[in-house]
Parts: sequence; structure tokens; C-alpha cells
Amino acid sequence: MGLKRELGLFEITLYGIGMIVGAGIYALIGKVAGLAGNGVWLSFLISSFLAIFTGLSYAELSSIFTKDSAEFDYVRHATKSKYLSYIVAWFMLASMIISATVVALGFGGYLSAILGIANAVVFAALSIFIFTLINFVGIKISAKINNVATILEVLGLALIIFGVIAIVGLNPNYTKVKIDYFDFSLSGVISGAILAFFAYIGFGSIAKMGEEVKNPEKTLPKAILLSIFITTLLYIGVAIASITIASPQELYTSSEPAALIAEKIHPNLKLILSIIALFSTGNTILLILISSSRMLYGLASQKVFPPIFSKINKFTHTPHYAVLITGIIATALLIYSDIKIVAEVTNLWIFICYFFVNLSVILLRYKNLEKERSFKIPLNIGKFPLLAFFGVVTSLWMIFETIKERFFLEDPAIYLTLLVLCIATIFYLFERFKNL
Repeated sequence: MGLKRELGLFEITLYGIGMIVGAGIYALIGKVAGLAGNGVWLSFLISSFLAIFTGLSYAELSSIFTKDSAEFDYVRHATKSKYLSYIVAWFMLASMIISATVVALGFGGYLSAILGIANAVVFAALSIFIFTLINFVGIKISAKINNVATILEVLGLALIIFGVIAIVGLNPNYTKVKIDYFDFSLSGVISGAILAFFAYIGFGSIAKMGEEVKNPEKTLPKAILLSIFITTLLYIGVAIASITIASPQELYTSSEPAALIAEKIHPNLKLILSIIALFSTGNTILLILISSSRMLYGLASQKVFPPIFSKINKFTHTPHYAVLITGIIATALLIYSDIKIVAEVTNLWIFICYFFVNLSVILLRYKNLEKERSFKIPLNIGKFPLLAFFGVVTSLWMIFETIKERFFLEDPAIYLTLLVLCIATIFYLFERFKNL
């Protein structure tokens, strides 16, 4: 018995938008403005191009390989190295589960602030439990919840954009202020683009839903590209609106830049955006738990993990054991008070995976595949995909930027990376010797 194909282009695109948007833009806008100044909009535009390189690679590969094991399949077929594909799969899965924990802490913080109760960790654990239960019940109800939450997220960003447009149009004091949107330093914009890229991470999760998508060979590539395009328009709109109503310095020094913008638009908008941010973080937890459990299911089907995680519940048609273990691990990680510091290393793991995804596209162009691509990255020199090559370069750049200030043996991130590497290697060796 396999997973049920119940998601069309609309649902899986909203899934992608929900994974990308999350609550990151609400917090990141201030930090990016501090680096890029009035060029914050350009930082988000540049980072969208960085995202599209890898997004196109995912689009091409997902049109060939539609299993939930995604990156594992890509790297294994491209390099013929099962060990390398093991490592990439472990890094991606570990980064996703840790991300669920971090976002849950954010959810707990938002809910604590709204209710005035200092119990962020308890609320975080409760959120993981509830969303794990929803994940177990089935993809159809999960998709409906995501549809509503993602629409609310988009409405929240639209409120900022159109709220500022209304103020500038109606308030003569604002119309007299001339803002130079091109007053920025190039180095600041580039630094801002590197940081802004983190607001786009999530598009790769679409590829892990291949076994629950209708006509995945055509639907997955479209959903990946549409989700990046739509979020780019929203991000640039929010960036321009933000520096229209507040200075980059105000945004940078504010602990809640979205709340600052909301209050400038209308005093009541702050509470509305806080509630939307709560929905946004909750939805992100659900989507990460879905994506990570489906990836675990796909990897178990390939015998990377114990086969028990590939079992499907006959009533809900969900991988119930995979759902359960991802929820348990995400909850257990809440015991670490420094989880946000540890979580920074997940960005490194994700960029390592992105590097191999882009490299896989290049290598597979020179291999004879049994299955034809229904989508092919444009701009090629012969068989060589230029944009995938740019994705390789971009990923290496991001890896360098991520590790350049934490390349110290005493850094716990290094130990965590080595730990995951060792565990993955042990699993690989155990599986290999078992099959001898």
C-alpha cells in the first residue's frame, strides 16, 4: 500500500509558499535593512536569483525522480555513490527536524506573548504534539489547514504592502518625503542578499511530496517555480513598503520590525500581524513535520532507515511510524536551551545538500536515463546547464559564508556536524555488511 495522490498544483504550490514564507520574513526584514539600507529590496531580488538556480535544479530532478527520498535519489543516480547519498540524506533530514524544533520555540514565544504566560517551551511541545497528530490524520486535512494558514500569511504581507500604499496616497506628510530607493552600497546589498536567502529556504521540500501529488512529473516543477516567483514578489513588495514608512536604522534596531511597520500603518494592525505570525509559525511546524516524515518514509523504503518507517497506516494512508518518530525527536530537542545556536549549523547542512543537488543535474545530463525529463533547465551550452552551474557556485559561496566565522573546534556546531556524519556512516556500514 502506498501514499494517496491527493494534492494538485494549487495545494502543492500553497504548500511551497507556506514552507518558504513561514515567519522568517517578519524577523529578517530588519536585519537585512541594517546591512543593505535602502537597497533592502535589491537584496531580496538578488537572493531570489540565488534561490531560483537551485529551485530550477530541484524542478528538473523532481520531473525525473518523484519518490519522497528526493536528494538521496538525485545524488545516488548522479554519483553512483550510495555512501555520499546517505550523508546528504542524513544532513537534510536532520536539518529539517531541528528546524521544526526551532520554529516550535518561535510559536511558543508568540503564544506566550499574546497570552501573557511565560511558558514558551510548554507551548512549543504542545504545538509539535498537535501538528504531529494532524500529520498522522492525513495529508488531505493537513493540506486544508495549510491552504488557510498560507492565505493568511500572504494576506499579512499584503496588509503591509497595501497599508503603506494607502498611507502614502492619503497622508500629505508622507508624499512630501522623497525616499531614494537606490541609496545603498553594493557591498551592503550583497551582505543583505546572503542573509535574505534564508527567507527562501523551503522550496526543496516540495520535491519530498512527490508520492502524494497528482501527475508529479509535471506538477512538482511548476509548483517549485511558482512558489519562488510568488514569494519573491511578496518579499520585494514588503521590502519597499518597509523602507517607505520606516528608516533602515529604525527597522534594524527594532526587535519586532513587522510590529513597528504595523503600528505606523494603524495601531490595531500590530495585534492582527501577531496573530498571523502565530498562524504562520504553526503552519511551518506542520509543513516541516509533514516533509520530514515523508522523507524518512522515502528513505526507509530505500533501506537507508529501518523498514518500519516505510509502513503505511491502512486507515489514514500516512506513514504513521515515520510521523511518530519525527514528532518525538523534534519534541526531545526542546530540552536544549541553546537550540537556536545549534540550529545555525542546519543552514550549513542545507547548503551542502543544495551543492549536491545542483551538481547532480550537471552529472545526470551526461548519463542515459530510463526516464525522460518533463522539465529541463533553460540556458544550456550543449548538454551543460549553465544555471545549475551557477547553483553549484552559489551553494559553495553560501557554505563559505556560513562557516567562515565558526571554523573552530570548540564550536558545538562542528561537533554536531561530525556527530551526524559519524551516525550516518555507522548506519551505512551496518546496512552494507548486513547485505553481504
